[in-house]
Amino acid sequence: MCCCAVFVFLAAFCLAASASESGTDLLNIFGNADMNDRIDEADAAYVQGIIDGKSEATKLSDANYDGKIDAADTERINEIIKGEEKELTVADSVDRNVTIKMPVASIIALGTYRNEAAKILKAQDMMVGVSSDILEDGYYYPDLADKPAVGTWSAPDSEAIVKLQPDIVITSANLDRATKLEESLKPAGIAVLGLDFYRDNIIRSEIKTLGFILNKNKEADKYLQWRSAYDQPIADYVAGLKEEDKPALFMEWGTKNTISEISSYGKGASGDSVCTFTGGRNIAGDMKEFPKLDSEWVLKENPDVIIRSLAPESGKAGWNNTEEAAEVLKSYIEGRPGWSNLDAVKNNRAHLLSTEIAWGPDGIVGVAYYALWLHPGEMDIDPEKIYREYLDQFMGVEYPEGAVLGYPER
Repeated sequence: MCCCAVFVFLAAFCLAASASESGTDLLNIFGNADMNDRIDEADAAYVQGIIDGKSEATKLSDANYDGKIDAADTERINEIIKGEEKELTVADSVDRNVTIKMPVASIIALGTYRNEAAKILKAQDMMVGVSSDILEDGYYYPDLADKPAVGTWSAPDSEAIVKLQPDIVITSANLDRATKLEESLKPAGIAVLGLDFYRDNIIRSEIKTLGFILNKNKEADKYLQWRSAYDQPIADYVAGLKEEDKPALFMEWGTKNTISEISSYGKGASGDSVCTFTGGRNIAGDMKEFPKLDSEWVLKENPDVIIRSLAPESGKAGWNNTEEAAEVLKSYIEGRPGWSNLDAVKNNRAHLLSTEIAWGPDGIVGVAYYALWLHPGEMDIDPEKIYREYLDQFMGVEYPEGAVLGYPER
């Protein structure tokens, strides 16, 4: 192949790497040609290798996103390295490629997980509006109470957003939701990114990517390094387990479950990801993402461990005390005929987990509970300590003394 411009249409790009293959810290910015956690001189060299026919094109090789790979891409990479780029193209979490004008000075984050991520990145001053659900749930966000509301996270008010003129809006990683919002804001030139910040398998990549966009790399790295201090020991322990040594886990979520219709987590779901990471065997792991099961099926499978994710009725981070949590767990088991005979129940391995810390940037606390319950006595894990650090270092709020986040804890 000659050194002239190599025309490669985006649809035909060979995906030489992916988030799962190149690590969960993948920086999803076009120009990250070698598909790692940064953009540097190695990416310019990689692009030159594509031009010279020595390397394969990757999803993020086309740095200026013009449908071809040539010297202009190395120029764009050098601009990005110097912080002189006028725009960036981002691959969001619903496989949309979104071009953003740089630098980004103002944002609107819709929903609690997106606002939580923005706070981790110390981007509160960049936020010109919030979804109304953030104002209703003031526990993490007292410093955002004076921000204008722009509708709910699931039904944002496009007119209100346009009046505030943010550079970007961050919504959930739902293709239909992101596409509709993008269409309504396109005339105003406002870019829309679909990012979740709750799925354990991609949250590191999302934090890394948003930190890069907002020029908050140090803040992103601080969170990721802090989280790794707790993630890595779990990963190291699980790596040494044989498949037959992993306990069978049943997970339940939702508030409208009945004996004949129980919501669980199947292949690809967030709960399945946490189960796998923490060394459990999801008994519904071969099913669709969010299967509906019945009580008889659970009885037949007879799991070693049960984790019931539930939002405390108090509306707080957790249940008010162990007595309240114990009563909730007792009612849960007694409401399912025959479940008192399950191994998980007989061995006191049925647990409640507050949804406040089950998913999201603070979901490392939920991960810690999973690991603690799946492998009791095997790892030195203190979920309360982790949550205290999270609130102090990243949210700037006090720990909810007395709250029961997971029950029974051990």
